[in-house]
Amino acid sequence: MAASLLAVAINVNAQPASDNSKKGKIVGTVIDAATGQTVIGANVSITGTTKGSATDLDGKFAIRNLTPGTYSVTVSYISYNKKNITGVEVSAGSPTTVNITLQPKTVGMDEVVVTATADQSSSAGLLSIQRKSVPMQDGLSSQQISKLGDGDVGSAIKRVTGVTVQDGKNVFVRGLGNRYSNVQLNGSQLPSTNPNKKEAPMDLFGSGLVSNIIVQKTFTADQSAEFSGGSVQITTREFPEERNFTLSYSTSYNTVSTLENTLTSGGSSTDFLGYDNGKRQLPSVLNSQRVSDQNAGQVANGLHNSWGISSNQSAIPSQSISVNYANQFNEDKMPIGVVSNFSYKYARELEPNKVQRFIQFFNEGSPNFLTDYNQTEGVISADLSGMLNIFVKPSPVTKIGLKSLYSNSTSDTKSIIQGPYQNGVNRLTILNFDRRTVFSNTLEMETYFQNFLSSTLTANVSFNSAKRIRPDRRTTRYNLSGNEYSFAPFGDNNGHFFSNQKDNNYAAKLKYKFEPADFLSVSTGGNVILKDRRFTARRISYRDQVAPFIDEATATQSPDVLFNDEQVENGTLEMVETTQFGTTQSDWYDGFQSIYAGFISTQWNAIDRLSFEVGGRIENSVQTIEVPLSLDGEYQEVSEVDNTDFLPAVNVTYEVSDRTNLRAAFSRTLARPEFREISNFNFADFFGGQRIYGNPDLERTRITNYDLRFETYPSGGELFALSAFYKQFENPIELFYRLTDANEVFYDNAPEADLFGVEVEGRKNITDRLQVVANASYIFSETDMGSQASNRVANITRPMVGQSPYIINVSSFYTIPKWDMNLSLSYNTFGERIVTVGKNGQQYDEYEEPFHDLGAKIEYPLGRVDLSLEASNLLNQEREYTQGPATTFRYKPGVTLQLGAKLSL
Repeated sequence: MAASLLAVAINVNAQPASDNSKKGKIVGTVIDAATGQTVIGANVSITGTTKGSATDLDGKFAIRNLTPGTYSVTVSYISYNKKNITGVEVSAGSPTTVNITLQPKTVGMDEVVVTATADQSSSAGLLSIQRKSVPMQDGLSSQQISKLGDGDVGSAIKRVTGVTVQDGKNVFVRGLGNRYSNVQLNGSQLPSTNPNKKEAPMDLFGSGLVSNIIVQKTFTADQSAEFSGGSVQITTREFPEERNFTLSYSTSYNTVSTLENTLTSGGSSTDFLGYDNGKRQLPSVLNSQRVSDQNAGQVANGLHNSWGISSNQSAIPSQSISVNYANQFNEDKMPIGVVSNFSYKYARELEPNKVQRFIQFFNEGSPNFLTDYNQTEGVISADLSGMLNIFVKPSPVTKIGLKSLYSNSTSDTKSIIQGPYQNGVNRLTILNFDRRTVFSNTLEMETYFQNFLSSTLTANVSFNSAKRIRPDRRTTRYNLSGNEYSFAPFGDNNGHFFSNQKDNNYAAKLKYKFEPADFLSVSTGGNVILKDRRFTARRISYRDQVAPFIDEATATQSPDVLFNDEQVENGTLEMVETTQFGTTQSDWYDGFQSIYAGFISTQWNAIDRLSFEVGGRIENSVQTIEVPLSLDGEYQEVSEVDNTDFLPAVNVTYEVSDRTNLRAAFSRTLARPEFREISNFNFADFFGGQRIYGNPDLERTRITNYDLRFETYPSGGELFALSAFYKQFENPIELFYRLTDANEVFYDNAPEADLFGVEVEGRKNITDRLQVVANASYIFSETDMGSQASNRVANITRPMVGQSPYIINVSSFYTIPKWDMNLSLSYNTFGERIVTVGKNGQQYDEYEEPFHDLGAKIEYPLGRVDLSLEASNLLNQEREYTQGPATTFRYKPGVTLQLGAKLSL
């Protein structure tokens, strides 16, 4: 379907040019001023003529082939006051945008005359949608994202009130982590590319792909039940008003990394594209059998035995290129919209001197470190993505679209870790090729039945696939003996690790909305989500446990020499497979989840200026984990979570005036455990690093939500809002230290937790050149473990894991008309938040300390080329984790400067 539509679009585009290039057009959207909904079927015409258009399913209109000049536009529709807009200036070759609001008819008012304001900013348009929305929400327009200079959605979204982002993909809404939020792309939930947690890969999506990002903060019955902090809804572009082709290039310099000698090692010839060419693949002999004495030599010969790490290559400036093409064809017959993007980024970086410590216990206030490591990493990253959206309007009231997205991101990391572990000193190396891929396809349809209760039917089906592949992760461990490091032959610390995770998500959604009365609308529908995950891992180790043992001279050889396949073939080293199968611990698991949901929601305005949205949702979810008993054995179920829940949702809005609202909301929502969390798989990044265990006995979290909000919109593009909220959690899922002397953590339910918060947000146009946007959140949370946990955790009462007590965002935008130059300055920070719950004997929980990110951007147009210079982390802050008086992790990422150019054709 996509290929045929694109062929039609290309043929249409190939027609000979006409004098239409000398004409102009008026485009825009018509909105109901009372409800904020788009008006379908409104008549928009050039005053005094028969030339005009009717608004379509999205409330959009276009009057084409206009001679440049000044016009008046008349807008009319039954039950609305007619509106006449004067002073609409039309230029050749580019559209004039006029967005229009219609007032419902009232006695004594028949017509409104205004002077047009062309090219209303999309930021102001998004605020208008926010003002009239049923739930409480905040958002970012594509225009605002462009001004801030954020290259991907993960960077941009932290500008939204109450939102922070960790590592470019872990979303915290109102201080609550990923498990309490859901991320949707074009109405479909994104699958996770992290086997350990629910992690939306938003850093994979370039900001140039999106039309807007909306964060819905109060629950409505048509949303997924896994909703508490908020729902992040990313919408990509659909029907562009004019042809757009841009070619962008950027390069960046980092004060810590760039031009320094970084760590590298031999890879495959296709690594620069983000794909391994098969060099790191598992030897074929292991597809159906484990490593044994009989096949060890064959396995060793088939492995990628390149272990050396060198530091003779410089970390070059990163390179990024992006191509965007968007157009609308066949506008006068059956409009076809095409939006496409291709982007590629390559970077070679150095991340030196990371502090990695684990506190075993505190002795009279002083920490006893089990590990005290210093880690240096060389990272080569390659990101490649493409998007193609094709939309068709068979009629003005019907829209069909296919949205496809592919993104591949690879991080090729070489690490050297040195320092004491217990009573010895270690030198560890890690070579890790980590590939994450997302493929998303959504087919959607929307149609409007004007003569049948003004009803709208929307439906979509989607298939999302996510992969995370670690082919041949190689680790070594050497102990300091005298003045030399020598091979440490025990455990799984020297060897190969292969893992492969594939998630398939299938979803279908149907929603029908109708208006049985002028003051009442009803929405009903349902959806089905089927999730399927397969995770497999293989562990292969080199050991020296059979006499005669390796002599000291051989033990100090480099890994390239020591782990050569000849050492295995001649019996000098023993090759052992330690892959685990079974119900107690397993390195393989299959996860299945089915969610069946139905909902009904009513929105009514029976009382002047007071509107109610009352709805309910029923969801049945079944999650199961199965593990194999052997490599080729049958699977056995080890965990099942089966629940049916009724989830009410109430949203109330009182319009104090046309520009001011009071809002209140109540709802119940859920947070379900992830597949990895209810499996019995465990993994550690390196010897002495944190080992994470699953827990098949986890229960879902039930959350009760209360919200209040005051908001006012003084003028176009301006806002002041004050919100307060309270959330009560039953069985919150958190990460705890295990009661062992090792650095081990596991997932478990805390009994209960409470969260209170306030948010304040403002957008103000100081002058016609200067705009300031600021928001801040203060949040208090408390988890009560109960007195029975006093011998298990460091603190019986504490804040929730991942919960920041405050979040601050400030941005300012200034325009210099003389040079057509745009300047922006942005600041983001958050309060300290718990990353791991401390155990008994540690006295303290582990916290991530505040990070103050100050950034700036300059944009300057030079003909068809827009030049930009931006900087991040101008304060040169360091990232730090602490546990009581001790630092457990510290790294200084440096200041990054980026120079970019965008050519528009």
